[in-house]
Amino acid sequence: MAEDNGEEEEGRRSLCLLPFSFSFFLLLLLLPLPLPVRAQTRWRINPDMSKCFMYIGSSLSWDRAEALCQDMNGHLAALTSTQELNFAQSLCASASIAGGCWVGGRGYNSTALGVGWKWSDDASHWNKSVFPGESLRVNCSTSTSCRANINDSCTLVSNARVALVGERCNTSHGLICMKNQENKCYHKHCHKEYFIVLAVVSGLILSTTLAVVIWLLVYRRSKKRKRSRKVSSPSAVALVPPSWKVFTTEELRSITKNFSEANRLIGDAKTGGTYSGLLPDGSRVAIKRLKRSSLQRKKEFYSEIGRVARLHHPNLVAVKGCCYDHGDRYIVYEFVANGPLDRWLHHIPRGGRSLDWAMRMRVATTLAQGIAFLHDKVKPQVVHRDIRASNVLLDEEFGSHLMGWACPSLYRGK
Repeated sequence: MAEDNGEEEEGRRSLCLLPFSFSFFLLLLLLPLPLPVRAQTRWRINPDMSKCFMYIGSSLSWDRAEALCQDMNGHLAALTSTQELNFAQSLCASASIAGGCWVGGRGYNSTALGVGWKWSDDASHWNKSVFPGESLRVNCSTSTSCRANINDSCTLVSNARVALVGERCNTSHGLICMKNQENKCYHKHCHKEYFIVLAVVSGLILSTTLAVVIWLLVYRRSKKRKRSRKVSSPSAVALVPPSWKVFTTEELRSITKNFSEANRLIGDAKTGGTYSGLLPDGSRVAIKRLKRSSLQRKKEFYSEIGRVARLHHPNLVAVKGCCYDHGDRYIVYEFVANGPLDRWLHHIPRGGRSLDWAMRMRVATTLAQGIAFLHDKVKPQVVHRDIRASNVLLDEEFGSHLMGWACPSLYRGK
């Protein structure tokens, strides 16, 4: 029964975790669903996935082209590697535009540095790899016309032999815009079907969790009611509680021949004595007279005896019934042939013999089985607290039967 209770407790823990584990499992199935992603119209990502490029076929001057790119939160393309240059060439070539496309390079004139080129984003560095073998700057310190031409020169990307060429900024060409942040190249687009799946799965999780929780509450309530109706939980040997009877004083006097000394059993007489008797059906019993008590009422006494009588085990003395008469209390037990153990330890009966090792082992093991039943199988647990040789009775095969185990207050004269 203890194992069964352990299994039930483990089952209840598993049921408590079931709704949450099931919901977590469904969420794991749902979370990996990716949100569909697509690139913004006309924007292209360069091969190293670091920038966005877009070709615009409008024929504009360099300044107007730069303004248009800035309106789209970008700028004319700043080409800082041969890889980006080749990518810009492919965009311009796909548009079949003769003469090339504007990119962000523009000439500048500096007294300190002379003439050079810079990108319109004011962040990218003019890379030598764009012009293999060419100087970064042109020295125009001795030519006024050179300086003027440089200030009005902008860069075109073309598919000619020279990839980047200078052109007057007021001429009109197509253009290539660029964004430096790749996350601006995308936007998330959620399909209607995704929300439908999300709603269905969420509803399934909630309804399943609610159903399991309701079932669990009903199950636990029913188990609690069953436990409340059980005074104890006997093991398999006590599936059916033994019947017990409330005797009258006259019946007990008749059974014990008015509690005659001839029917008195040898043993501990501290509580009032134990007497043997014969029931009308021929079965032999032992009647234990308890000390008179004015504190314990009849109802309380019967309640305790009823709890004792429900338990049955081969190594416990079975309770057959009881009697209560104006404070006089009696308990009727099954009769155990060889009497109390202390008789055989200290005063061997006539015709008997001293207990050998095998008998003593049988006494000890069977007594241990009875105690283990009280400690491990009965719920709530029963602790004897008064195990002594006079409370251990021996049957014809010297098996132990423990008595005085369930209601110690009865034997202390409560």
